[in-house]
Amino acid sequence: MNSAPQVLRVNDPDESESAKIKPLHENLPQPPALVLMISPVKTGKSTIISNLLLNDNFYGQEYFDEVNVISNTIANDTTSRFLMKAFDCKDHYDDSYIDSIVERQKKLKKEEQPSMAVILDDCLGSIKREAKVNHLASRFRHYNIQLLLISSQNYRKVSPVIRQNSTNVIIGSPFPNQKELGKIAEEFGDMFGGQNNFLKIYRIATPERYNFLHLDLQENPPKAYKNFETLIAIGGKIVHGDLEIKADENNITEDIKDESNKQAEI
Repeated sequence: MNSAPQVLRVNDPDESESAKIKPLHENLPQPPALVLMISPVKTGKSTIISNLLLNDNFYGQEYFDEVNVISNTIANDTTSRFLMKAFDCKDHYDDSYIDSIVERQKKLKKEEQPSMAVILDDCLGSIKREAKVNHLASRFRHYNIQLLLISSQNYRKVSPVIRQNSTNVIIGSPFPNQKELGKIAEEFGDMFGGQNNFLKIYRIATPERYNFLHLDLQENPPKAYKNFETLIAIGGKIVHGDLEIKADENNITEDIKDESNKQAEI
């Protein structure tokens, strides 16, 4: 009798096919990626985006064949002035922009499609539930969109489709709305040892203003970083320098209540 059928690993693509793409640091979102950035006002969202797209230590200007930036605030944000000089930028969201990108890519064979980055910064307040970007979130890879980055000040305004398809999440600081932070902990806590442990990871990652927590959900188990620099946790195990703390799922509810009570006292 023949031996039982074995599932074999699919070979990686020929490296020569992607020779023009420079290697990225492993701490960065690895394309194709849907990066969801949740960060309150004045916490450095534009600075992070500018570094990702303009700084050669990140993606830089040559990584993608085409970069499209859609931002309701870009015309009034001096931090984004270099983005406006370097890339195609729109100062408001419209479904026609997404339609145009998709239709252009669909007309080309897969190997002829330019690699794209599509950035939507602070647009979700003006995007309806049936907006085309919500559909794009589940299909961006089909159109060779290597980076789809969506930022919002309010996590609960992000559609479930975008949240469920996110490969990376960036959470800014300071985060004054503790109820909102609790919702984020509720969503991602199970991946990192429970809600209480998730909040602990967030605090380790954000001791100073403009620090942020980066969640790499493409990894299994997922990883958490302080900025793009320091590995904080692998799944529920916190590893920070010489510090190793096993996930503690006790008193999760009490911890979140404490955070909410602090907000109420303020």
